[in-house]
Amino acid sequence: MKTVNFTPDEMNTRIARFKELKPQSASYDDEVGIPKEVYETMTARTLYLLMSPENQGGPMAQKPAVTTQDKMSVIIAECPPGDGPLLHAHQFTRETFMCLDGRFKIQWGDEGENQIELDQWDMIAVPPGVVRRFENISDQTAHLLVWINGDSEEAFNDIDHPQIEADRLAKEFGDDVLDKLRTIGVTFEAGVEDGREAAE
Repeated sequence: MKTVNFTPDEMNTRIARFKELKPQSASYDDEVGIPKEVYETMTARTLYLLMSPENQGGPMAQKPAVTTQDKMSVIIAECPPGDGPLLHAHQFTRETFMCLDGRFKIQWGDEGENQIELDQWDMIAVPPGVVRRFENISDQTAHLLVWINGDSEEAFNDIDHPQIEADRLAKEFGDDVLDKLRTIGVTFEAGVEDGREAAE
């Protein structure tokens, strides 16, 4: 079978150099007008998008280091102690977490009522439709590898947050922040019956 020969320049477009990555929060701060503090409250403090489909869409689609034809995003969450995202659900994509260093608590349930802990190299695959969050429970900055798989690029714009998180953000930052977040595809309807069925 014939093989493919890439030039060094062609191969360089397929490399994500961690030290050269720009955190996702910097993109939103500059381009959409969402204060960095809001984005970092909603998500892990620092997210690095290593790879995603070119036309992925949704709030995790800001300038990947590597674009791919695969329906998959690869992210590294860099979290100081106690840091992690708000409760949220992915309705159509499958999210998997692997602890690279430190320790992480994974919570799930509409109010985060269930939890387990991941040690280094432990992994959990969270099904679509399950409300979840993670939190660094170690005493140092820790890293979590996150990859998200979907059946189509459009499926990636599927993140819902429960109303309790909208209330928390509005109380801390004001109601106008919710409107700005909605412009980038963030919703606050997890747990609300809207006729959609989560993927399996």
